[in-house]
Amino acid sequence: MQQIRKILGILTIVLFVVSAIIVVMFYTNVVPLSNPQDQMEHGVTDTFIGWAYVLFFVCAILAFLVFPLWGFVQQIIDNPKSVIKTVVIVAAVALVCIIAYALADGSFDSITNTLVETNETELKWSGAGLNAMYIALGIAVLAVIYAEVAKKFN
Repeated sequence: MQQIRKILGILTIVLFVVSAIIVVMFYTNVVPLSNPQDQMEHGVTDTFIGWAYVLFFVCAILAFLVFPLWGFVQQIIDNPKSVIKTVVIVAAVALVCIIAYALADGSFDSITNTLVETNETELKWSGAGLNAMYIALGIAVLAVIYAEVAKKFN
């Protein structure tokens, strides 16, 4: 755990220093171009936007992959019985996704008059995403109703 904190501390300092250098370059206009269009095409703005992408993807990878996996491993080490709850939740989400995909329709009937070029696979995945959202919304509404009813009886 101490090693990860040290690595994250070093990574944070490096990202901060590079970000500060790019911000200073951006605001001091290191590449003096009089035309804003030239600055967008050739100046520091491209570097600034590119670095924003790098920071976004580093944060996204850390937030959605590294930290959850590390927490899961720590959970396995500290309390192996509690992993069962996590596995059940992941299995339930996977089941909802499978049901949503099975209910999705990939036909072109509903979009015959649109200008969007698409295929049946895209329609099937779009429908699956919508179905998963509807199922999750239904589960959330039922959970709220259950919580309120249970509160009245307790």
